[in-house]
Amino acid sequence: MNLGYDRDEARRLLEEELAEGSYQRQFTGPLRRTLDAFLEWLTGRAFSIGGFDVPYGGLLVLAVVSAAVVILLAVVRPRLHRRAPKDQPVELDPQVTAAEFRARAQQCARAGDINAAAQYAFRAMVRAAEERGVAHQQQGRTATEIADSLGRWYPPAAADLQRAADLFNRSLYGSATLAEADLAFISGLDDQLHRAPGPERLSPPAPPLAAPR
Repeated sequence: MNLGYDRDEARRLLEEELAEGSYQRQFTGPLRRTLDAFLEWLTGRAFSIGGFDVPYGGLLVLAVVSAAVVILLAVVRPRLHRRAPKDQPVELDPQVTAAEFRARAQQCARAGDINAAAQYAFRAMVRAAEERGVAHQQQGRTATEIADSLGRWYPPAAADLQRAADLFNRSLYGSATLAEADLAFISGLDDQLHRAPGPERLSPPAPPLAAPR
């Protein structure tokens, strides 16, 4: 029986037939059919308020997604904070002197790398305190911990030491680009501590005396 279709026309009719939704679902497998059934079920879910049917399928999906986001933040975010780079110890080569750290800071500053210069200036300040006997070796401590330690010896400079530690952390672990004024602040603090009284004249605050009864 000749239907009068040439080969190209017959191919076109076959492609149009296969493009129908019924055929598409047959070739997508059980996963597609399950998904279609679930979406259809959601579309039909509704509750009545004052005689009006309000679909809650979309609200249910939104609630599930919101709960997943909350759980993700509760579980993952604390772990990210615990592994924050700023909690890493400051690298302080025990073979490098404060003068050498200062020279490296000046070299980086001349090259225009203010962040690296500030980091070397911070290390110079710490190494200088070690050399003067004010602080023990600071290996394995974070910049914040080092600032806390030095602040107990230099109480008037405690706030400035914390600011220097923050600049160090922001320049090395954050995305901040420090300015020359930031470098000058750390270098100036280094000089200020160098001119402060030595450890033989420094001592922790004495406890208050009890008043006689």
